[in-house]
Formats: sequence, C-alpha cells, structure tokens
Amino acid sequence: MTQRLVDRTASLLGARTSRRGFLTRLALAGSAFVTAPIRYLVRPEPAWAIISPGDCPSGALCNDGWTAFCCEINGGRNSCPPNSYVAGWWKCTEYRGGGLCAPQGVRYYVDCNRSPGRSFSGGCHCARGDCGRRRVDCNVFRYGQCNPQIGGTTEVACRLVICQHPASVSDFHCNSSYKQENRVCGQEAGCLRGLLVQLPGGGGA
Repeated sequence: MTQRLVDRTASLLGARTSRRGFLTRLALAGSAFVTAPIRYLVRPEPAWAIISPGDCPSGALCNDGWTAFCCEINGGRNSCPPNSYVAGWWKCTEYRGGGLCAPQGVRYYVDCNRSPGRSFSGGCHCARGDCGRRRVDCNVFRYGQCNPQIGGTTEVACRLVICQHPASVSDFHCNSSYKQENRVCGQEAGCLRGLLVQLPGGGGA
C-alpha cells in the first residue's frame, strides 16, 4: 500500500511540475511523510505546513521560542500577510549587523498577529517547513501598542523589521509606549538583507 501511495504521488506531481520542481516537492513531501505520516495523509495543508515545533529537535531554530520574519513566508515582503494585523512593537538598541537598519544601528521589531476570527494557513508550524527556521503562528502574545480597537490576544504570525519608530508609520496605528528587547538584535533572515528600500521617513529615533 505504501509503495502504491508513493508511486501515485510521484505520478501526480510529475505530471504537473518540471523535473526540478518535482524533485523539490518530492523531497518536501517525503520529509513531511516521515515526520508525521498520519497528519500528512489526512490534512489538506501543503507539506511545509506539517512540520511543527514539536516535530523538530530541541536545539532547532524552530524551537528557540521566537517567531519567524514575515518576509520568509510572505513572498519576500516585509509586511503583514493576509489574515494578520500589526499588534505591537519593541526596539533593538544595539544592532551591529550589516543588514537592514545597519546605518541607524537600531531596529524596530513589529509583531503581525493573527486577526481574530480568521484562520492562518497551516496553523502553528516552522516557517517553510524547515526546522532550521523560526516558528509561525505559535506564540500567543501581544504587546498591544498598535490597533487597540482590535480586542483580544492571538498568535504572533510573523515579525516585521523597520528602521523608524512604528508610531510614525500612519498605516500601523501604533502609539509610543516603549518596549525594548536586545536579545533579538542578532536575529537575521536572508530576505531582510535584500530589503534596500525602507518605509518613507526612516530614522533611528
């Protein structure tokens, strides 16, 4: 039965993708199947939604307790994905990296929380189905300086990084209540380094 299932899956994938795409999807599906075979067979989400923090070893990045950056799951965009909203922020005052906000030396990390009453694709999982990436839609938490008209506390879907005070970004609807967390200053993602254009009016205030 297992061999027939694998053969059938390979046939369906091969008919719809290029050889390279087929091999990539087959490897991803194989990883998901080995990690959680029952969930992979009965749940409709794509394979990368199957790998959750509980499926990863304790030392994996997906288990370090922090949330992934939005650009990792939102097509490279440093913005909140659908079904989420800007919920809060905190400041890193000691950024020493060469990525986004290097000239300012500070970063503002902005939480995009799941919108109440809406579902987030895949639920709690490792970004892009990779234990080597941080988690998505897992941590129920809210600093609450942004969009106070939205009640309740939901999961943090992902995080943005900007170089200006969030209260100065009109679309964010944030206040100036100060929160600081320098443990995040060293956290990076390859997609953040490629963001050459930041929101207008940037500055490290």
